[in-house]
Amino acid sequence: MGLQGVGNRLRMKHVVVMVMLLFMATLLLTRTAHADTSREQVSLNGVWDFYPSGGTTRYDITVPSLWDGAGFGYSSAWATLSYGVYKRNFTVPSSMNGKEIFLSFSNVAPLAKVFVNGTQLATETDGYLMTRLPYKLDVTSLVNVGSSNTLEVRVWGYGSLPADALDSSGKSLYPLGIDNQTFGQGRGITDDVALVASPKVFISDTQVITNLKNNTDPSDDEITLKITVTNATAASQTVTVTNSAQLVGGTTEKTFSDQPVTLAANSSQQVTLSSVSWTNAKYWWTHDPKLYDLQTSLTQTGTTIDSLSTRFGFRQFTVTSNYFQLNGIKTNLRGDALQFNWHTGSVHGPGPSASQSFANSSIAELKKTMDAWKTTYNVARTHLKGDVKEFYDYADQIGLLVIDETPFWQYQTVHSYNTVAMDHVSKWVKQWVGASKNHAGIVIWSGGNENWVSATTLNSTVLHPTIEAAITSIDSTRPIIQDDFTTTYEENHHYTGGYPISWLNNSNLYGLYTNNSTKPKGEGEAFTPSGGFPTLNADGTYNATLSKDLYNDNLVSQAVWHRAADRMTRAMRYAGLADIRYYANWIYSYEPIEDTIRPIWTDLTAPGLKPVEINRPVFNAYDASKPSSIPSDSYMYTQNTYSPVAAFDKDGDKNNLIGVNPPVFPAGAATTRTIIVYNDEQRDGTSIDVGWEAGYVDPATQTYTSFQTGTFNVMVPYGNKVEQTISFNVPNGVSAKWLQLTLTAKKGTTVKFQEKNQLGAIGSFPAPQIDVPATINVGMKNLSNSSQLHKLKIVNRGGGLSTSWSVSGQGDWLSLTQTSGNLRGEREIYFTVNPMGLAPNTNYSKTLTFTEAGGSTDTVIISFQTDSNPGTGGSGNVKLLSDDFESGAASGWTAASGTWSVVTDGSTKVYNQSSTATGGATAYIGDSAWQHYAVSAKVKADAFDAGNYAGVGVLARYQDSSNYYAFMYYKLTNTLKIVKVAGGVAGDLITAPYTMSLGTWYDLKGVVNGPTLELWMNGTKLLTTTDTTLTSGKVGLYAHRANAKFDNVSVTPMFGDDFESGTAASWANTGGTWGVVTDGTQVFSQSDNTAANLSAYAGLASWQNYTVSAKLKADSFNSGNYAGIGLVARRVDSNNYYSFTYYKLTNSLKIGKVAGGTSTDLITVPYTLNTGTWYDFKAVVNGSTLELWVNGTKQLTATDSAFAAGQIGLYSHRANSKFDNISVY
Repeated sequence: MGLQGVGNRLRMKHVVVMVMLLFMATLLLTRTAHADTSREQVSLNGVWDFYPSGGTTRYDITVPSLWDGAGFGYSSAWATLSYGVYKRNFTVPSSMNGKEIFLSFSNVAPLAKVFVNGTQLATETDGYLMTRLPYKLDVTSLVNVGSSNTLEVRVWGYGSLPADALDSSGKSLYPLGIDNQTFGQGRGITDDVALVASPKVFISDTQVITNLKNNTDPSDDEITLKITVTNATAASQTVTVTNSAQLVGGTTEKTFSDQPVTLAANSSQQVTLSSVSWTNAKYWWTHDPKLYDLQTSLTQTGTTIDSLSTRFGFRQFTVTSNYFQLNGIKTNLRGDALQFNWHTGSVHGPGPSASQSFANSSIAELKKTMDAWKTTYNVARTHLKGDVKEFYDYADQIGLLVIDETPFWQYQTVHSYNTVAMDHVSKWVKQWVGASKNHAGIVIWSGGNENWVSATTLNSTVLHPTIEAAITSIDSTRPIIQDDFTTTYEENHHYTGGYPISWLNNSNLYGLYTNNSTKPKGEGEAFTPSGGFPTLNADGTYNATLSKDLYNDNLVSQAVWHRAADRMTRAMRYAGLADIRYYANWIYSYEPIEDTIRPIWTDLTAPGLKPVEINRPVFNAYDASKPSSIPSDSYMYTQNTYSPVAAFDKDGDKNNLIGVNPPVFPAGAATTRTIIVYNDEQRDGTSIDVGWEAGYVDPATQTYTSFQTGTFNVMVPYGNKVEQTISFNVPNGVSAKWLQLTLTAKKGTTVKFQEKNQLGAIGSFPAPQIDVPATINVGMKNLSNSSQLHKLKIVNRGGGLSTSWSVSGQGDWLSLTQTSGNLRGEREIYFTVNPMGLAPNTNYSKTLTFTEAGGSTDTVIISFQTDSNPGTGGSGNVKLLSDDFESGAASGWTAASGTWSVVTDGSTKVYNQSSTATGGATAYIGDSAWQHYAVSAKVKADAFDAGNYAGVGVLARYQDSSNYYAFMYYKLTNTLKIVKVAGGVAGDLITAPYTMSLGTWYDLKGVVNGPTLELWMNGTKLLTTTDTTLTSGKVGLYAHRANAKFDNVSVTPMFGDDFESGTAASWANTGGTWGVVTDGTQVFSQSDNTAANLSAYAGLASWQNYTVSAKLKADSFNSGNYAGIGLVARRVDSNNYYSFTYYKLTNSLKIGKVAGGTSTDLITVPYTLNTGTWYDFKAVVNGSTLELWVNGTKQLTATDSAFAAGQIGLYSHRANSKFDNISVY
């Protein structure tokens, strides 16, 4: 096989070997160096044609993107699509004539073939591009310079592999990564595509190898350069290779002798400068990552014909005995698996917002993540995959060590081990290593993850040797590991003690882990939260049962989990493990950014907290109004656990257990503590001063008293620890206080570490003391985030493993997920803030009082601000009406005037009023009882009357042709208007300048919510006013002397819930067993048919006149038939409301009143309601008039004036009940 294009130009068999050399040289161009800007590039990113499954229907797709990624707005059906074809045309600029032209793919996954002008491009793997690799393919002989060319890329996933990609047993012959998993790495062209032009004789690869002889003496330091030069001409060429090294941000610090080289036609040759002495190079350290640019040029007859810049760091990372060394100094690896949130680090293409793109915002988030990471850890493992070039570049820049890992995870599940497959593995690995070999940050190659010998011995006899040989053929300078496997370089384990929480909470902290005496030992993964958090027993003791139910009253808090996991890191450090990396625990150092910072994303980026999810938003590069990150309660403990210089209280860490009472220290007793001092830096010497201070704190007042201090100095070699004892006397006359020990470590005058440890109680345990934050401000609230869960943390600062708590002060706009419960150390509850019906742009606050069973109390003030639209629009997908006219008819619409019909506009059907001569043409639809809602439509004016006395809009509260509100554009004055027509008299309520263009679609929305009227255009609210003339009515479309088209008409209630989110976050309840379940669709269920007089409630206490409707079904009633089901309106509290129900005992419908806890029937009527059948219930409260409707028929009417306003509710009385499609309008 040869390089496509160049190979076509060869005519003699004796150059086949040179063709292969040329192919390999050019194949590895991408990411090995930073190309000089003189190399012309043309981006081919953008919108391509896409054909799912290779079909005939064309779709737009953005390159780069993931076709199965939720964030790109593609069809949900593509989430499981496993074959797609990309096509586009491109033009090769005339300026590339006479040059070598390459097609560059930074990343295509999982398996692809590329065709240019109908010809398949050759690769050394039978024409396939393998997953997650950069490719540069020669297309010089295939393209038409200066004119149009065709490009086609066929991409296969695991489920649709071609026959020649499978062995005889159906296993893949090509590396696929984890594409067989639901958490696969993404399919499609997922990174940049470009045309790149090089001179005919060019630098095709560079490799920089620095050798510090594994010591700290610079006098024997050496550097080796390997420069590959390619001659793509048909004649021999002689060039001179020149090299110099320039400190980034500085000057040239090293020059190398010129190297003349003669290249045969169509060949490549490596020029090597071996073991060149460099005795004053500036080293690359994690704390001082100095970088150099190797400037390489080719000259011919005195003219520079090509140049390339390669960034590198002067450093060496080696294995010595059972530890690692960086630049001759022992270096322990302390990190985690850096698995990025969402799409970060995956693609460079446009984001889902026009103002954002992955090329800036997502990479910015990546860098924020890495910056934060570097403050705690020194190493990151690219779990299951490599990453984008920006990751490696930035790791070099900030001094972050990287363990770069192949995507070979549990290889045996879908891959072949035959000779063809291993040849492909070898070539994949060589290309992967070749692409990143010059990055200073990469210190270890990880050949795979969990490729266990227990799964198949082929992993140890075939796979691992193939990977290691391939790596060393390109780079023999770095250690090679296999995560959860022992290699020559490291003994690596996952989840020692058992998956997923290993020995969490084990009291034998210092006897669990043992070191390897002959090679470094590592924990590659440990203590993952992927299985959930542990729980506690009723008495507060530890229970290793895991749960992801954040409402579970026995669940330990996020911070408790995180500190417990990090405590085990201290055990590993004590054992001397050279490599400590957990799996995704790092994320719990931060709280989620609660607001949705990518609004149209779903799932894990939806509003609210995901406390036991790994992938969740914690770094924000998207919205400057929100914090960049929020450190969690466990942040400092993690910082201290991983601090390179540290002083740990040995017994304090050992006794720091979940669900176990701490020790009690008698007053006056002498106490000796063992302090473990670590020095895991590579700078500032080995002398460490440790200061300590013993004191106690009163949990009731949080008053701290210091009673004894001391200092000591120890010499701690780099990468090692030393133990030292200290002693102090517990003061007399003190009881029921917490004993504390503060430790500080310094080098010189620089404080490197400080930690306050709570050792136990003095004299006796203090009484429980409840503690909550003083204030919580949740920022701006509106309907779109009204169901968002916010965290409220309750802590027992006093003694005892278990007590209980309750809270008062909630209600109105504030709903708690829990109002009483257990308090076992720490408890996280959640609350929602619903601003519907509140004044816009107004600050609100409410004080909650928490009371603990022993009598201690604390308060928190919860505050927020409404935005300009706190109470309109729908929550959820519930609609009162939706019409896109695709049926070809305008069913249900009444045309009051004008010429209305359904027509085709482009590929859709629309509702058209075609007469420009008719004034005030209207079509209306809906229910005259509708009061509070938003009506929206796509609107386009194709023509206005020549006199410009013309307009177009939507109508709300339409009662008849003489009474309605119009939300419209008026051509004569170029204004938007909200107009009131009452008794046939029209009057402008409010106007604003605006220009609407003919032939352009606009999104127009009119909102009527009580007296508030709003006009929105293209998602922006432009007009707001108030009027009380019209209180209810239908909706309409309005065309005044205009040929106008309307589409996607929608009427949304002021409140709606269809529970398709899978949660009922807007609802609180008075008891019973409520939850969202699946019954065809997602519905809200109360499943306890023994529980009496239950309600789930939502909304605002200020709601007055409205209709609440719902679908409801009783699956069963209590056998005694004292049972019922229905709706609640104007709910003041659990003892005061109106009920609209069916009662089983009497087979009747009722409108009832509960006042002061006493129930009264206002009116009844016989009715039979069958179990297992859905019914449409509607309750109307309008002034003193109360109505109950069932299945579209008004069954009951009553009058009562006891309650003028209140929330809505769902009512279940000794019934297994289900509710769906709740609307308030």
